[in-house]
Amino acid sequence: MIKTKNKEITIDDLKKTIDSLAVAVLNGFKKTAEGFKNQEKKTDDKIGKLTVVMNEGFKNQEKKTDDKIGKLAVAMNEGFKNQEKKTDDKIENLAMITMRGFDKVADDLELVKTDLEVVKTDVCFLKSDMQDVKEKVSNIEKLILQQHSFQIKELENKVKYIEEVLVLDK
Repeated sequence: MIKTKNKEITIDDLKKTIDSLAVAVLNGFKKTAEGFKNQEKKTDDKIGKLTVVMNEGFKNQEKKTDDKIGKLAVAMNEGFKNQEKKTDDKIENLAMITMRGFDKVADDLELVKTDLEVVKTDVCFLKSDMQDVKEKVSNIEKLILQQHSFQIKELENKVKYIEEVLVLDK
């Protein structure tokens, strides 16, 4: 037994005090458990609301991204079609330029053929004229030989005489 200044404490008193203390501790644990449960519920509510907000944000962002990708795909398709048209136009222009070049070459080739025919005709005339000139030169040569044969013979004789004289002097 314990003796206090005013009163003496009995085992029953201690038992009552311990029981009261146990009830108070148990009530404290219950209140703490309820507090944790309340806090857990509040946290779950907040996480739930945050999850909803995040899911909505993700859906909105996904929709915006899909819209942007869709617009980009449309823009790219238009760009590819425009580029394809420009390329086709350039090829068509190049083909026309090439065709004009071939046409000009064909025209020029016809002019060259015509000029070649003229040259061939001129060459034939020149051959004929040259034959005439050769005949005339031949005739002139014969005529000169006939006209000057006496003088040539005389010159030959003089040359021969000079050669003989020169040979004697040596």
